[in-house]
Amino acid sequence: MKYLIKNGTVCFEDGLRKSDILIEDGKFISFENANSENIIDAAGCYILPGMIDIHTHLDDKIGNCYLADTYKTGSEVAVRNGITTIFSFVTQQLNDSLANALKIAINKAKENSYCDYMWHLTPVSFVETDWKYIFDLIEKGFKTFKFYTTYKSAGLYCDYDMLNIIFTKLENYKVTILIHCEDNDIIESANTNIDLKNSFSHTLLRPKEAEITAINKILNLSGKYKIKIHIVHVSTCEAAEILNNVKDKIATTCETAPHYLNLTDDYLKRDDGFKLICTPPLRNKLNVKDMKEKALDEYFDIYASDHCAFLKKDKNNSESKNDVRLVPCGVAGLGALPHLTFKLYEDNLDNALMQMGKRLSENPAKITGIYPRKGTIKIGSDADFSVLEIGKSEKNIQSSISDVYETYENFKTNLNFKYVFLNGVPVVKNDMLINADKMSGKCLIKNY
Repeated sequence: MKYLIKNGTVCFEDGLRKSDILIEDGKFISFENANSENIIDAAGCYILPGMIDIHTHLDDKIGNCYLADTYKTGSEVAVRNGITTIFSFVTQQLNDSLANALKIAINKAKENSYCDYMWHLTPVSFVETDWKYIFDLIEKGFKTFKFYTTYKSAGLYCDYDMLNIIFTKLENYKVTILIHCEDNDIIESANTNIDLKNSFSHTLLRPKEAEITAINKILNLSGKYKIKIHIVHVSTCEAAEILNNVKDKIATTCETAPHYLNLTDDYLKRDDGFKLICTPPLRNKLNVKDMKEKALDEYFDIYASDHCAFLKKDKNNSESKNDVRLVPCGVAGLGALPHLTFKLYEDNLDNALMQMGKRLSENPAKITGIYPRKGTIKIGSDADFSVLEIGKSEKNIQSSISDVYETYENFKTNLNFKYVFLNGVPVVKNDMLINADKMSGKCLIKNY
């Protein structure tokens, strides 16, 4: 079907300008005057490229709890807020295969998503047959892997010697390696002679030195190889400074999440502080202030939600009342990501829109290897975009539609997604799904 979007201000990579947009067969085909039976008047609105959240945890079990959001609920809150592509994770379990983990994820997501999707892969076994399978997946189009420098008890821990081997094996492939950076030795040596009933103690169990140390060690390793490294959820201003200082020397990018720019560890001192326990933990006011300043100075290549939502009943379970270590780690954030990114830059409207286009669309697509198919408004690219109306009304931010604690309670937004298009078809109108029975999202690799 052909659509003509008229009179909108379009967020192109090189700037904002008035332009018509003609789309056909799921692609952008022209920005000149054109004709179509299907016309949408976008006067007074802005046209943004489809946004990408490369860091979401969906439809999986973490620890003893199942995540609150499935691909269906997670993708709904995503696409209703202009996010047209999400990345989640396929994690190999101990005594199981990566192939089986991928098969399970494929079956959960297929025909069950309102937006397009892809996965980062986390293998935990590395014998010869494992490497053969990994290389085969790369040939088929999987381009991102994630590894952890902590979580030993969960079977995810990857020590620096093993990471050195992984970098060696993958150096000549066009892949990006995501790293969760918290030094396991520092975490295991943290003082546990503290009040484990107090949510604030979570910050003492996972101190900022763990992140800083792990990032320094990863950079020392990765500097030896021609391999792309992406550091996820940077939470400390010191780590952000380190990464900014090496970005011209080492192929490294990084992200932070909105909760590290908007929430302080004072929230953890409240009686309901358990609601906001996440890893890495929230940091102090001075750190948050500095992180926000660094964000405005473009220290972070992208923003991602690290959406890891748990049901209220699991966050508020009786066992965790006596031991903060038993509280499921993670907060909701998918539906909040575009709104809080806009709010960061809202003092300059044009800059806010361009930053959204850069750090929520173009850069995420480039880091994950899906650009220019996704993440931009160009002829031949997938016609994923939003028709955004600003300032007509104000509403509460909603991070998830599941029964979770809202991370950004009392945070407001004046962004209205008048339309959201996925692959050339309108799927959202005025913030709501057009057809809730039609889940047209696809895996970005054919036959998956």
